[in-house]
Amino acid sequence: MTSATLAPAFAMRSDLPPVPAADDNRHKLRDVPHCREANALMFQLPERGLAGFVYFWVDKDGMAGAAAYAFGPGIAVPVIERYDSVKVPDDMDFTDWDVQGLTARLGDVHQAMDFTFAGDRVQIDARYEAFHPPYAFSSHKDGCPPYYADDRTEQHGRVTGTMVLDGEEIALDHFMQRDHSWGPRVWGLNQHYKWFHATTANAYVHFFEMQSFGRALVRGFVARDGLMSEIRRIDYDYAFDDTMHQKRFDVVVTDAAGRETRIETKIYATTEFQADPMIYLKEGAVTVAMVGEEGTGWCEFCWNRNYFDFAQQYVGEYF
Repeated sequence: MTSATLAPAFAMRSDLPPVPAADDNRHKLRDVPHCREANALMFQLPERGLAGFVYFWVDKDGMAGAAAYAFGPGIAVPVIERYDSVKVPDDMDFTDWDVQGLTARLGDVHQAMDFTFAGDRVQIDARYEAFHPPYAFSSHKDGCPPYYADDRTEQHGRVTGTMVLDGEEIALDHFMQRDHSWGPRVWGLNQHYKWFHATTANAYVHFFEMQSFGRALVRGFVARDGLMSEIRRIDYDYAFDDTMHQKRFDVVVTDAAGRETRIETKIYATTEFQADPMIYLKEGAVTVAMVGEEGTGWCEFCWNRNYFDFAQQYVGEYF
């Protein structure tokens, strides 16, 4: 495991505390229900009508898994390739991770990760490099809600490498977002949430608005103009398609530095991710217009299934 020194400095200033280097790597998980650690790497290729993600995880008992999704209007049949219940050693960490053809190799702390995926329809050999320091939910004055994880970090960067999709080689040189979380995941406590990323060449925004126990909690950051600052307020407007899947999501975020950042997004590729029988996860890859630049990102809505199934009947009438 990596030592608990602080991460190397990035050029961008931050009014948030630095994230310990150890939090870039695998953690020793507590022996409590629903406890696991996961990494998600999302990529967007809007010029091809394609998006996807590589996702890998391990639970408190050392049972690991890996998945790769590729979807969008540019692919006739979406790719969903997943491997579950692979026992891994306690001392294997993300400097040398290997689960059924999914490999991960951390580079400089909080700055890079090389990864591969060897599936039947999709093979990936790529490198993720970060644009800015990670944002940790624990940096918020109220910390990370304990039913969402002990902690989680969010970061934006670039992916380079190659992806072979149904035999066609595709060059990767695109924006990518990395999510890393560890601790309990009690999905059924989510009444609803919005998990959002927007990435351009010089501006990066993430927020997570969580609605549980009748409260709305927000964590997130804005990184632009040489300063990374925590979000204090979010305002948004969005639209659904006929299946109540988000298709547009426009946002204004205000950060602790007093800056307003306006973001216009259009969801161009959608899928669902099966995480827990009590919820739906509606995934959307987006194109972004932000601070005069074009970019991409991600927009995930989580719904309690009972509420969603009931509300969907009334979308055309009331929303």
